[in-house]
Amino acid sequence: MKDAWGKEMTVRPFSNGTQYLDWQASNCDRCTKAATEADYYAGKFPCDIEKELAYAAVGDGTINDEIAARLKPDPESYVWPCGEWEPTEAWKAEYAAKQGKARE
Repeated sequence: MKDAWGKEMTVRPFSNGTQYLDWQASNCDRCTKAATEADYYAGKFPCDIEKELAYAAVGDGTINDEIAARLKPDPESYVWPCGEWEPTEAWKAEYAAKQGKARE
C-alpha cells in the first residue's frame, strides 16, 4: 500500500535486534518453511516473511505493510506467533512432552 505521496508504507515490527532474534527463535526456527543454512548462503528463502525480516535486520528495520499484515505483529506482546507459522514435527513432539498433549 502506498501513502498519499506514493511512497510504499512500512512497519517496524521490532523495537530492537534482540526482540527480532527472540521472535525468530520462537517462530522461524521452529517452522517447516524456515530457510536452511544452505538456503541463506544461496540467497533463497522459502518464506517471504523470513526473507523480509532478514533484509530488515541488516537495513533500517522496516518491512512493507503487506508482509506486516501476514506477520500479524502484536504491539502488546514481546514475542507473538507468526501469522503463517507451520510447526515442525520436532516442535510438536517437544510441546506434547512438556504439556502432556498435542497442540492443534
